[in-house]
Amino acid sequence: MLSALRREMASCTLRMGAVASSNVVVAKRGLPARGTKPLPRNLWDQRDLQEQTGGEYTHQPLRVKRLGGRDADTGRKVNQHIGGGVKFDYFMIDFHRRGPTEEGATYDERILEVRRDPNRSAHIALVAGEKGKRWLLATESMRAGQIITTSGHLTENPLIGIEGNAYPLGSLAPGTMVNCVERYPTADSEVFVVKAGTAATIVRHQGDFVVVKLPHKHEFSLHRECMATVGRLSHADIEGKIFGSAQMHRRFGYKMSSGLFHKKDGYFGRKVRALPPVRVLDTPPEPAPPKQQFTLTKAQLSGLPAAAKMHNLMHAGYTHREYPQ
Repeated sequence: MLSALRREMASCTLRMGAVASSNVVVAKRGLPARGTKPLPRNLWDQRDLQEQTGGEYTHQPLRVKRLGGRDADTGRKVNQHIGGGVKFDYFMIDFHRRGPTEEGATYDERILEVRRDPNRSAHIALVAGEKGKRWLLATESMRAGQIITTSGHLTENPLIGIEGNAYPLGSLAPGTMVNCVERYPTADSEVFVVKAGTAATIVRHQGDFVVVKLPHKHEFSLHRECMATVGRLSHADIEGKIFGSAQMHRRFGYKMSSGLFHKKDGYFGRKVRALPPVRVLDTPPEPAPPKQQFTLTKAQLSGLPAAAKMHNLMHAGYTHREYPQ
């Protein structure tokens, strides 16, 4: 039924300047299929934070625009278990620690404060150095008054890192526990291991790459220049803490389920599967194409070709034939 619409939209192209790019039309209706995990949380609007800061980092608390589980573009409910809650300030975390690449040179910072962050599971630490203040994810042994260092030098022989300090993966010995591991050796890449009480383990070195085992036992081969912080993240006892009541859950912005019986489907139960092979992350992926919005007519939505198209009022008994004069 929709074959004609697909053929029509597949031939639609947009020409931006001298470059022509094809558009992919994705239609979403209602909530995602039951059992698709994990759902996007949509806690706050990231674009609103970009507008407040102008794309620059700041250690000052920010007032975020909370989405309550709704999509920022359409306003539709995406995650029905997120919404409301007490308003908390938002602190930007600097996940990318960069230091001098010369041998023996380090960038030193002093820890001013270690506190709980309502927007994250791990504790955060406010550090200050020559370049200013910033918030970092705190490890288990971080205390106010300590000095932490960051080094970007790749040593010839692997060394045993000090907890709280940041090094390239190629400089750390196998068996070292690390967190905030960069996916690619760039300042804008995503990072692994940011959940409270978790840590990745360096398994082995292979040329210009280092194999790292993440907390879920999957292994990734990352470039040796990717930065990482030594140690396990703080607040490891968060899994054992009890909220106490449903109202406490709502204070933190989590809505309870209905309590009705839900029939289990194939997404439940324990499944024993073999671990995937080591995945090599060598080049960053290309940025996603910009989203496009289309408004279709009723004739286009019908999906019927040529003479098979029906008039909008045919079902009510009206006719669209042309009568002779």
